[in-house]
Amino acid sequence: MPANFRAGPVDFIGNGSWSTYNALQAEIRRRLSHGLYFQANYTYSKAYTDFEGSDANFSALLDLAAGGTVEKKRQTNDITHIFKANGVWELPIGPGKRLLNFDGFLGQMFGGWQMNGIFEKRTGRPISFISGRGTLNRNGRSGKNTATTTLTVEELKNSMGIFFDPVTGRPLIMDPRLIGPDGRANGQFFGHPAPGTIGTLHLTPVSGPGFWNFDFSLIKRTRISERTNVEFRAEFFNVFNHTNFITTENQTITSATFGQVTDTFDPRIIQFAVKFNF
Repeated sequence: MPANFRAGPVDFIGNGSWSTYNALQAEIRRRLSHGLYFQANYTYSKAYTDFEGSDANFSALLDLAAGGTVEKKRQTNDITHIFKANGVWELPIGPGKRLLNFDGFLGQMFGGWQMNGIFEKRTGRPISFISGRGTLNRNGRSGKNTATTTLTVEELKNSMGIFFDPVTGRPLIMDPRLIGPDGRANGQFFGHPAPGTIGTLHLTPVSGPGFWNFDFSLIKRTRISERTNVEFRAEFFNVFNHTNFITTENQTITSATFGQVTDTFDPRIIQFAVKFNF
């Protein structure tokens, strides 16, 4: 087809992208009995796509001839393994219970206690190593142009985790040897693709650091009458104050913060509340 001499560069926008999600899901559950409830579930999944965005965030293909295969990657929210558990335990103490079955003031003080917990553990989100250069199909596509590397994908996977800069002590998501003295990617391992080519890595070849968290709450209900009670709640989010790291999906090899931890999830948060139920 001859070029249209009335137009300059033209982008065609069509509904041609795709995504897939496959998962194995398992769950066990104990219904509330004798004051105890428990539920746990596990998911093993894979989610792939060639586009992420919205109708206000179009994303052009890097290689039209490849038909989108160059853009194939794990979705940003792809988590390979995730385990969750939650439970409720009404303590067997106080009036009508097995232990300290007292009436009156002692019954009010010892009865009505409940413990709750929510636990989550999951593997890390996907990470790409981006060149950031428009060596193919214009600079506007450079955000998807991966870097070249002397490492195998398996070697890259083995180099990911939680490390610390030997000089500054700053947390890192990869072996410090992959990072040069200027904070950018070590040129011994990463480089830019040649003009007219794309990087040798595919998108999202590795995962970032995992995540685990435990929330806990303690509730005390004190009965006033048949229909009213006072409820005291003590809630502990991230009760063990475990540090979970947040990382960006695209690690651009020319960035001065290559491989560095960008943020963390919330530390321990404690809150108390009192409610009058009627």
